[in-house]
Amino acid sequence: MSDEQTTTESNESNNTEVQSTIAYDTGEQNQVEQDQVQRPDWLPEKFETPEQLKTSYESLERKFHTRRDEIKEELIQELNDDASKEVPISPGDYKVEMKDEDGNAIEIAEDDHMLSWFRDKAHNMALSNNEFNDFVSEYITMQQTSGPDWNVESESLGEHADRRLERVDAWANSVLAEEDYGTFADIPASANMVKFFESIMQLNGQPKFNMTSTTEFQESVSREDLMAAQRDPKYWKNGGDPVHVAKVRAMADQLSRKRA
Repeated sequence: MSDEQTTTESNESNNTEVQSTIAYDTGEQNQVEQDQVQRPDWLPEKFETPEQLKTSYESLERKFHTRRDEIKEELIQELNDDASKEVPISPGDYKVEMKDEDGNAIEIAEDDHMLSWFRDKAHNMALSNNEFNDFVSEYITMQQTSGPDWNVESESLGEHADRRLERVDAWANSVLAEEDYGTFADIPASANMVKFFESIMQLNGQPKFNMTSTTEFQESVSREDLMAAQRDPKYWKNGGDPVHVAKVRAMADQLSRKRA
């Protein structure tokens, strides 16, 4: 082999090594530069890429929400379990345990249909026995303050019940002082209340309730009313009944003022 050929091969070999070294150095530098571009400074070391951090965060978020829902369900179940311990087994197991202002036990008949209704409702609403008693107590208080039902009371007074009530009210308004009439107006309207004040009205010379037409009632006593009252044995027998005598005198006074 000639010196020229040897020199040529040696140069080629050196060029190859230099090129390989340059290529290696360039590739390593490019990888370093690529790593520096792809890996931000804020990225934790255990994550190679932002995508890995995102995936890990989403997984953690799913676990958090799942556990939160589980805790919520457990808490609700625990509250329901505690509440159910105070709920009677059946509606009929609710006991009426109430007292009035004086400490006396309030009794309600077991066959009262409203009591049965309250028991059913309380059980459906999962109320405790104490809550059931509060429920019933509020109803009783409301009933006591609402007074009698006039639609029921008026039935015993006949078809002119409303007129009789109006007549009593008009009389009371005309003879009572303003403060006394206020007290009268606060009395719940009932059949017995109307009858009671009609009796007082008669003792004060007013006629017994009597419809003179389909729309009008007798507003004052007549001479015939007075004479009929005087013929009554209660006016003259054994000295007369004081109440009836007072009634006759009031009727006579009404007639005299009417003539005047």
